[in-house]
Amino acid sequence: MSQKIKVLAVTHHGRKNINPIRPEASQIIGMHKSGLVDVTVMCNPGSTLIPFLEAEGVKVVTDPLDKKVSIDTIRAIRKYITENDIQILHLYNNIACSNGCFAAIGTKAKVIAYRGQTGNISRFDPTSYLTMLNPRLDKIICVAKAIEVDLQNYIWGDKGKAVTVYKGHDQSWYQNPPANLDHLNLPEDSFKLSLVANLRPRKGLHVLMDAMKLLPDDINIDVLLVGADPKSEKIQQMIARSGKPARVHALGYREDAPEVAASSDLTILPTTKREGLCRAVLEANSYSVPSIVSDTGGNAELVADGETGIVVPPSDAEALADAILKLYNDRQLCKQYGVAAKQRVIDKFNVEQGVEATLKCYKELLS
Repeated sequence: MSQKIKVLAVTHHGRKNINPIRPEASQIIGMHKSGLVDVTVMCNPGSTLIPFLEAEGVKVVTDPLDKKVSIDTIRAIRKYITENDIQILHLYNNIACSNGCFAAIGTKAKVIAYRGQTGNISRFDPTSYLTMLNPRLDKIICVAKAIEVDLQNYIWGDKGKAVTVYKGHDQSWYQNPPANLDHLNLPEDSFKLSLVANLRPRKGLHVLMDAMKLLPDDINIDVLLVGADPKSEKIQQMIARSGKPARVHALGYREDAPEVAASSDLTILPTTKREGLCRAVLEANSYSVPSIVSDTGGNAELVADGETGIVVPPSDAEALADAILKLYNDRQLCKQYGVAAKQRVIDKFNVEQGVEATLKCYKELLS
């Protein structure tokens, strides 16, 4: 039996996520279970990853990982690389990347970074050379083909440094019953739309609210905003913008976001720019809930337009309203899209393909 590949994966999660399940944890666990990799994870103390990893026997070491460049963190990563003959240093976010690249200088470790969205990079921005344009990187694993293509516009030299590996989702994560929404007192037979996101401006809440305003006044639709703070003045102003404030519900932070999506008829992701491969869409689809997404980043790779959902132009409220109305008026088509969406996740975005593609990258770098 050939010797296992020695991997140090470095990641940091400094804030809560709407859904605590992390696809990178399943990828790491899958590599561990393959028997081909000896993987250790370095993450911040209290990371939401730790319970998932330790339950599967993955070794975890901790470091604050709280600065873009930290001498102490660089020393800790370098010490682990040299003392454990690490062959692959896999860096899952920008803090990990900037520190890890410095730590790997002068070592034999091959260095891989993770790229989760388009945009926000420039050859003229010095900070880009701490992360995606760092010359110490040997590979950059992009979560969607659109991200790979976008990144190739900025990479110096070998464009093949960027490769695509889709996130892996396990259907066993999505067996809980839909969230109970009785406290909202929604009208009978309400057609429920969910938007699950940390609501930065680019997530397009304003586009959805403008689309709501274009829909008929008597339409029986309710919008569930997971991640929207109901006490926020900006959120309340945005809800008023819909023209139907009584039908828009800010649910705040929810750890059962996938179950809220499961309780809806349709999920919406109207991102205006810089999207990756949205986990919230994959979660909803795994519950047979179809999606309407904007054509930015990896969205059009997630949703097969006219088969598993609808893809609309970004920032186009009228197109979004038309798409919502189409599925509102044809509930059978909506359900058909949902069934097909679940099958697409099973076929194309499963854990096994993500693990296999990642292991292929490791082997190619070490060959």
